[in-house]
Amino acid sequence: MRTVERAVRALLVIAILALIVSFGLPAPAQSTAVSLTLLSQSPWSARYGDPRLTVSIVATNFGTTAFGHLSVGISIGPHYETVVGYESSLEEGPSSTVFQTVQPVQGRLEPNTSTTLKASIDLSKVTGIDQTDNQVYPARVDVRSNGSVLASLTTPVLYFIRRPEAPMLLSSWIELAPTVAFGSDGRLLDTGFPDALRPQGQLGAPIAALNGVLGRLRSGRQFPMSLVVEPALVDQAQRAAAGYTLTDGTVVPKGTDGAASAAGFLDSLSNAVDGPGVRTVATPFAGPTIPSMLASGQLHDLDEQRALGLETLQSLTGTTLPTDVARPPSGSLSDDAIGWLEDSGARTVLANADTVERPMQADGTNPAPTATVSAPDGSPVTVVLPDPGVEGLLGRPDLVEDPVRAAQAVLGELAVIWKEAPVPEAPHVRGIALALPSTLPPGMWAPMLGRLQGTPFLRLTDAGTFATSVNPQGDPAVLRSPDASSFPASYTEQIREQQHRVATYRSMLTQASPVPDELTREIYYAESAQYVSDWEAGTSWLNAVAATTQQAFDSVKPQVGQGFTFTSGEGTIPILMGDPGPIPLRVTVELQSSQFDFPDGWQREVVLERPDQVVSFRVIAKAAGQNPILVDVIAPNGDEIGDPQAIVVRSTAVNHIALLVTLAAAGVLALLYSRRWWFRRTKVSS
Repeated sequence: MRTVERAVRALLVIAILALIVSFGLPAPAQSTAVSLTLLSQSPWSARYGDPRLTVSIVATNFGTTAFGHLSVGISIGPHYETVVGYESSLEEGPSSTVFQTVQPVQGRLEPNTSTTLKASIDLSKVTGIDQTDNQVYPARVDVRSNGSVLASLTTPVLYFIRRPEAPMLLSSWIELAPTVAFGSDGRLLDTGFPDALRPQGQLGAPIAALNGVLGRLRSGRQFPMSLVVEPALVDQAQRAAAGYTLTDGTVVPKGTDGAASAAGFLDSLSNAVDGPGVRTVATPFAGPTIPSMLASGQLHDLDEQRALGLETLQSLTGTTLPTDVARPPSGSLSDDAIGWLEDSGARTVLANADTVERPMQADGTNPAPTATVSAPDGSPVTVVLPDPGVEGLLGRPDLVEDPVRAAQAVLGELAVIWKEAPVPEAPHVRGIALALPSTLPPGMWAPMLGRLQGTPFLRLTDAGTFATSVNPQGDPAVLRSPDASSFPASYTEQIREQQHRVATYRSMLTQASPVPDELTREIYYAESAQYVSDWEAGTSWLNAVAATTQQAFDSVKPQVGQGFTFTSGEGTIPILMGDPGPIPLRVTVELQSSQFDFPDGWQREVVLERPDQVVSFRVIAKAAGQNPILVDVIAPNGDEIGDPQAIVVRSTAVNHIALLVTLAAAGVLALLYSRRWWFRRTKVSS
């Protein structure tokens, strides 16, 4: 019945609009040489507060002709009835008007220049505006010269007659886009990374805007906002802040240029995550997709990446982060991924808008903002789902190229959705979710977050609270397109091999060193989401790890090029070792040969502290001649360091004791043979 009523109402509105002819729109002809952007606009106006609508626009003249006698026109159409009508009007503007004004402005629009123009209206004195109910209206703002329209833009106008009785819950999150800025050689590949960290940059702008909102909060107030951070971003910003080298060898010292930008970003991020109401959500360290890791048999790595991710962000915040809300990297989910998230303590998952099928709600309003999915063991997990219509606005190029207008358009759509049921019947509690990716234009963040703060028809709510407060709760659902990706088996085997080599190197260390942890992080980078579809590119990280561990292994290998000659049947073999580097390394050196005895033992556990250290073994030859002795180096964890190497030992004289033993053995054999021969002869004779 509600759907029929809405359809009838929409038809009535169309009929009414067709009869509205008394307010004509300005001529559509416009100069292609002039463009407009929205510099600022009153997010909302209220008769119970400030009823003024103030608009500032920037007009840019790309042509060669100057324009004078300028004026700003504002045309307002009938209020919106449907979300569909709202979205279409953002491009088309109002099809008719209930109010129109033209306000002269000072100045001229010279060629190749930009001019800021401003207009203001007291909406409480506009008779065409509804003065009895809160509404959202389409408006066209244009710039004219001598009465002719040069350019125009459309924007929604929010006007409140009274304070909303039942604000709609809003759960929103900012997701800092992951990036791999440094190469496996430690040099900065993405030269734009430091600029992205500036307050006006792609990654720095959302954090700067968030801090701006937090700084305006009154004492005791909060700004509930989830901040999804890939910990590898912090790791790379820390690398950049410490100073870095470009691929061409240019060195950027700490505290200068991009290194200073990275340090500033880390300070800004630390301040934001500590803000009142801000929830920091950590992904696994390098942002691997959870389904691909599980499908590739990398559960242990995934657990370790999760732990390292939390540790990285907690070291930045100085606090323990809650884990009841999770955001899977890229939003990628599978049934096993849901199970892993649930096992990790997550009860709420920030999902993508299309994670599950989302029909319109029974009352005809927008799709529910939550749904319930089941882990393989049957445990329920709530997924929070961004509104598809709002997400669609954020992906429209014609909007986001004008950041303030785009922010106002998002707020307008949220208001129109709220107007579908501004006072729901008890016990219904309406809610909507909003995902804000850091790929948005940097200039959009301040107006966007500023509009979410204190807007009367929205009540910002923490994601965990939101999931349990929306009523009715989301229906049970299944994943729409489970992620079935995985790494090739050969790539996974390379990862495991390098992990084993790092463990071997770690066991050799005699004191604390950051190198094994750094190598482990490099292996984790090889598991990043971008390498699932381009795993060959990820091998550069694994090759770099192999090169570092091989250098350490080569440093403990003995130098066994020369041979030895014993003239007495016994002697000492000095094994010349390599250069262990700045940290002493512990290994065991073994000699193996069946032709020699080792009276002091065939093993030596040694700590290599300097280059060309000598490890000596006393040996006794069992026989004269030339025979090999194999030299093997073993790490404390039992792994063999490389293949055994041979030392050739030539003995020209035999040890007397060994000779006596040999002669005695020969005599016994001769006696036994003689006795057998005598018995055989006696038997034949008889």
